Amino acid sequence: MGDTRPRAKVGVVGAGHLGAAIADALVLRETCRRLVLYDRTLAKVEGEGWDIADAVPHLREQEVSVTDDLAAMEGAAVIVLAAGPTMTAGQSRLELCGRNAPVVRSLMAGLDEAAPDAVVLLVTNPVDLLTRIARDCTRRPPGSVIGSGTVNDTARLKYALARRLGVDHRNVHAYMVGEHGDCSFCVWSSAHVGGVRLADFPLDPDVDFAAMKRELVDFTHARGREIHRRKGYTNYGAAAAAVSIVECVLRDERRILSVSAPAPPAYGLPQRAVLSLPCVVGAGGVERSLVLSLDDEETALLHEAYARLESAFQPGRAAA
Repeated sequence: MGDTRPRAKVGVVGAGHLGAAIADALVLRETCRRLVLYDRTLAKVEGEGWDIADAVPHLREQEVSVTDDLAAMEGAAVIVLAAGPTMTAGQSRLELCGRNAPVVRSLMAGLDEAAPDAVVLLVTNPVDLLTRIARDCTRRPPGSVIGSGTVNDTARLKYALARRLGVDHRNVHAYMVGEHGDCSFCVWSSAHVGGVRLADFPLDPDVDFAAMKRELVDFTHARGREIHRRKGYTNYGAAAAAVSIVECVLRDERRILSVSAPAPPAYGLPQRAVLSLPCVVGAGGVERSLVLSLDDEETALLHEAYARLESAFQPGRAAA
């Protein structure tokens, strides 16, 4: 059987804990033929990149290169932007906006020159706000700038729910949406399992349905914080989520993922709103946005998430 991988070039900008993990996952999953890892500190990116490249002899042939020059991203089909400071102990994602906004603006300017046709996937936090900023300052088509959103949050929730229900997680369809952070929430009203509404799914008689839902959302919110408290950062799960999005673009899979993108008008939010919501992701990035049927409580939660993001956007705008 021949090699069916896309003959694409993928770039990763930022060789920190997350960027290096994304680059490593791309290589281990044999996602593309050519990978370029960038960092402004050459010695750092050489150390990470060479270490990752040492896995190639155990895999199918692929090219891994390192650089401190954004011009090397020329010709990339997808570029993952993972650069910028990460959270410190006790800090929220939103507090990073003022520091990371100028980083994103500068990198987007460089990427517009080097690779104007690439789909850019942001994973730097706060990802929803930075996706909005990146979209505002780029010349590329709007759909080609997306954020990783709540893809990892949704995966955590679906896997935990599947274990509670005793089913394969691929049969669970539920989304964490809103802000990638403490204002994310699950759209329980439309959740279903194998075509059966979750509210109608047979549970053990002793299961408190409302309590189970609260516990699952609390678990999803706390998971990243607890990982961060123990090791100082999160990277592996987020890297897997990012690679999943990259593969959707390269293969034009048109999967529905809860990425950071403009909210459709049907949600009643301002046109500038960028939130984590289900979208069809394919070769052009966000091919189209879907509208979930929200109940009154969920609508209020979505508007609350937007209000929180909007209040945190001011430091990012001031840093321009």
